[in-house]
Amino acid sequence: MGEVLTTELVVLAEGGRGLPQNDASLKDYAQSAIVCEVESEQPHLGLAYERFTPEGPIALLPLGNRYALVWTTPAAQVAERLAWSDADFLAGLYAAFGERQGRFVAASARAAFPLRMALRGAGETAGVVRIGNAAQLLHPVAGQGFNLGLRDAWQLAETILDTPTGGLDKADLLQRYVRARGADVSAGARVTDLLVEVFSNDLPLIAQARGLALTALDLFQPLKNGFARKMMHGARTW
Repeated sequence: MGEVLTTELVVLAEGGRGLPQNDASLKDYAQSAIVCEVESEQPHLGLAYERFTPEGPIALLPLGNRYALVWTTPAAQVAERLAWSDADFLAGLYAAFGERQGRFVAASARAAFPLRMALRGAGETAGVVRIGNAAQLLHPVAGQGFNLGLRDAWQLAETILDTPTGGLDKADLLQRYVRARGADVSAGARVTDLLVEVFSNDLPLIAQARGLALTALDLFQPLKNGFARKMMHGARTW
């Protein structure tokens, strides 16, 4: 038999699974992310990588002794890649990512999910707040959806602390939270969408400009640190 809980505030952070398929703000990138764990010949030493290819980014994120892999794949190729054997998958990943970490020697079971952008917002009902992917679903390029989710949680905690006892279910809390997060979420969504367009194609002029920009970031440490700080901390640093 079910249990009924009563609370002043409900926070929805279910990862975007509740977003309607026909959401007006939804943008379909015609890509999916293939995710799994992989092991490389060389230890990762705690370093993460993101390789930009014409098909989209490939991210390797340290996870224990392995990497968590996010491989952006055109929608038309997802079924084929998921059907590859482990050996074919590892060989294909090596060909796409390159030899920086040596060959890939093991992979776990693979899964895929479609890549979309949907800006649903923090909510319309007093006492209910959406955060993270439940409020804004972004392409995983540069990890901005994750960063926005962390800043959502931080801002919501600050808003709750500033709310008098017994006021968590009032419309004022939601309004204050929405005002505090609006500019950051909007900027994060625009930057992410721009990065998808810039880094998911091989048009010659864009490819050359992209290469020069990445080289400049790599050569000038203050520029790299400033860019990373802005991507981590959001609109308040722009």
